[in-house]
Amino acid sequence: MVVDNMGLDHVAIKVRDIERTVEFYTDVLNMAVSDRIGDAVAFLRTPAVAEQSDHHEMNITQYSDEELELLEERGELELDLHQFEEDLPEDGPPMLPTTGPIYHIAFEVPDYEAITDAAEALEERNHPIYRGPGRHGPGNNIFLYFPDPDGYPIELTAKMEETPEVGGRPPKRWPQTPETWNVWRKADNLE
Repeated sequence: MVVDNMGLDHVAIKVRDIERTVEFYTDVLNMAVSDRIGDAVAFLRTPAVAEQSDHHEMNITQYSDEELELLEERGELELDLHQFEEDLPEDGPPMLPTTGPIYHIAFEVPDYEAITDAAEALEERNHPIYRGPGRHGPGNNIFLYFPDPDGYPIELTAKMEETPEVGGRPPKRWPQTPETWNVWRKADNLE
């Protein structure tokens, strides 16, 4: 073993408009600002788990003026998050549109009801939903995918399969089918 890994600590992303992004994560995902560095950096944490959490779970950094100019030159400064929905494949894995190398950032929620409540609230805001609600085969977790203001895909996840404390279980090999990514895809009567 090279690293005594204790689990994911935080995610750091660069954004086009830090105030808009902080508003999204605090309002939509119920996070709170724990500190700021000037106008360029914000640290966020989830207050609902404050006793178990550290100083921050996210570090949000404003792109520099030079980086914003480069995005503008490439035609990537303004994003239409709904346009990405049109490019999603009908079948296959939930290949999410992304504006960078981060495939998605996952946040745990308590249950299916929390996911459906989030989906309804996002729809009320006319905010795009890319996939879900659904249930993954691997991990057996319930999911919902949608973008943040910079196009970083967000996953809400609930009820992830728990592994035995000792020994785990042998890994499964899943088929590469749409039903692996969403076992509810062809299911009837989900209640």
